[in-house]
Amino acid sequence: MLIEAIAQIGRIELGGKDQAAIDQFIENPGYPNCIHILLQRGDNGAFVWEDCEVEEQKSDFRKYLFRSGSSRGVNYSPTAKITTVENTYQQKVLGWFKKICKINGSDFFRGIQETLEKEKDRILQKLQSKLALSNERTILSLKVDGSYLYDIPEFRDAFMFLINEKDLELSASNQVCSICGQRKDTVIGKMSVFRFYTLDKPGFITGGLDEEKAWRNYPVCLSCKSYIEEGRRFIEENLRFQFYGFSYLLIPKLIVPVAEDNDSFAEVLEYLSSHKKEVRIHQEQVESFMTTEEDVMDILKDMKNVVSIQLLFLQKIQSAERILLLIEDVLPSRISELFKAKSYVEQLLYAEGNHPFHFGFIRTFFHNSYDKYFLHIVESVFKKRPLSISFLTKFIMEQLRKELPAYESGENSFFYKTRQAVAVILFLEQAGVLPVKGGAAMSEKFDVLFEKYGKQLDTPEKKAVFLLGSLTQMLLDIQQNKRGSKPFLKQLMGLKMDERTVKGLLPKVINKLEEYESYHFIHKQLAEEISTLFLLSSPRWKMSVDELNFYFACGMNLVSKVKESLIIAKEEA
Repeated sequence: MLIEAIAQIGRIELGGKDQAAIDQFIENPGYPNCIHILLQRGDNGAFVWEDCEVEEQKSDFRKYLFRSGSSRGVNYSPTAKITTVENTYQQKVLGWFKKICKINGSDFFRGIQETLEKEKDRILQKLQSKLALSNERTILSLKVDGSYLYDIPEFRDAFMFLINEKDLELSASNQVCSICGQRKDTVIGKMSVFRFYTLDKPGFITGGLDEEKAWRNYPVCLSCKSYIEEGRRFIEENLRFQFYGFSYLLIPKLIVPVAEDNDSFAEVLEYLSSHKKEVRIHQEQVESFMTTEEDVMDILKDMKNVVSIQLLFLQKIQSAERILLLIEDVLPSRISELFKAKSYVEQLLYAEGNHPFHFGFIRTFFHNSYDKYFLHIVESVFKKRPLSISFLTKFIMEQLRKELPAYESGENSFFYKTRQAVAVILFLEQAGVLPVKGGAAMSEKFDVLFEKYGKQLDTPEKKAVFLLGSLTQMLLDIQQNKRGSKPFLKQLMGLKMDERTVKGLLPKVINKLEEYESYHFIHKQLAEEISTLFLLSSPRWKMSVDELNFYFACGMNLVSKVKESLIIAKEEA
């Protein structure tokens, strides 16, 4: 599961840094000096204030157990940055002990609180005199019996309690953790690590809307919670990527049990995080696929199937998070298949090498208002789930129709977008997402052409429409050369032609070619092929207007390939 994979990463990261779970929550105060209130515990258990001492902040800032809280409230320990001495002492030090004593009430904390209250005036006076000797920024902390707060178990426990305080609102004792499978003193049922997990909807709560039973839904012990938090931090810092208007987290998961292969998984994490930083530097070594900037997929495709990949697409809405898409258990072998499909398309359509195929081609036809459909396609690609040509052509034709008027005035955007559409269809075929149909061979002239480009052309009528698109493009090119315009474009009805219109288009094209005295051998051969296919077609065509016009546009776009086939056929005759 996703949460288990994140906990797995956190466990490896904390272990690799030789860190305790508490360490990830401690902040570096970043001030050069620290002034300590020194306390000693007497034989009778009472605390005695001895002095205040100033020291330069240690390189190991964990010793101070610092983590800032709200500006008007207390921190997570009595360590605080000094603003004014009296306010800091009253609000951040005494305030912390007052809060923790209400929660804990142990003799240890009550004893310290009483001493700090009783010696308040003397301590403040000493602090003022010490601080007057330096203009450096200073934090205020305590030492008890010469020990830093980090080294005192009571303060560490209190620190972690305050960290987990919100999550502990819904907890249970002596229950089994769903992550590690061990029975623990405390498990929580409300984690704040992910803001998409809420308990105000029945679907998130075992037992309906009874929040007291929420721990049963996904009980997590405090140790595993710390692993999840560290895992989330690592992923956010190292494995967050941008993807055509979306942001996603890439979450690797070791397929074999982590205990068996700790070192290998640590190497995978290091490999991914370090290579992300290198991608932009060595861009020429990376094949673009997921984005045009940083493509971690190229790194993953050569890995063995010891890890699987989860892709978590999140949308942040104010303080909340919404899952847009979660793609689980993608194997490196699948990513390798996708790169082979990508390479196939590039070699077939962009042999010059300056148009690498990537998901941006698909995004062209599924822009912002179609985010849901775009993500559906992304999921289908990675999970190898089938898509239908009728679904795709609806959105493709919407864009191509918008570009058609500009094509009439001489712009090439219609050509480029149609070529992108062809690339998308070929990629999805090669990726095993778009079922390959094919069909019975109708003519040796176009066998190779249809095998490469026409695997969706499984009926005579589809092949006829495709070839008619090419013949029409030949006419448009002749018009452009002779007249400087393409008036015949108006006959295409904005690419909203139906069966009847398309069947009536062939004689119009032939007539215009004859008018221009350009009805040559290859045009006649192509027209004969189209006529034969029309005769062999079904009485009623089983394709939508969008699909029909898409095949027509593809024929227009691939006219050079059709010409090549005709020339080869003529030479072999």
